[in-house]
Amino acid sequence: MQMRDIVKKSFLLGLGAASIAKKKAEKAVMELVKKKAISKKDGQQMLNTIRKHAADESRRIARFAEQEAGRIAKQLGVASKSKAQKAKKMLRAMDRQLTAEGKRTLKKIIKELE
Repeated sequence: MQMRDIVKKSFLLGLGAASIAKKKAEKAVMELVKKKAISKKDGQQMLNTIRKHAADESRRIARFAEQEAGRIAKQLGVASKSKAQKAKKMLRAMDRQLTAEGKRTLKKIIKELE
C-alpha cells in the first residue's frame, strides 16, 4: 500500500467519523424539536452551529492529513510531485544529450573504419 493510499484512507476515516457525529447531532436536535423541548428556530440555530463545526472539523482533518503526509514523506525521503517532475525532466534532457553524443561517437568510429 502506498503512502498516498494510507493518508487518503486516514483522511476519509476522519471525515466519516465527523460526518457520523454531525448526522447523530442533527438527528438529536430534530428529536428535541419534534418533542417540543426546543423551538424550531432554536433547533435551526443549533443545526447551523453543528454544520459550521462539522465543516471546520473537516478542514482541520484535511490540514492535518496534508501535514502528516508531508512529514511522513520527508521522513521517508520521498520527493514532492514537483521535485519528481523536475528530476524526470532533467533525466530526459540527459538522455537526449547522451543519445546525441553516442550517435556522434558512433559516426566518428564508422568514419575511421571506412
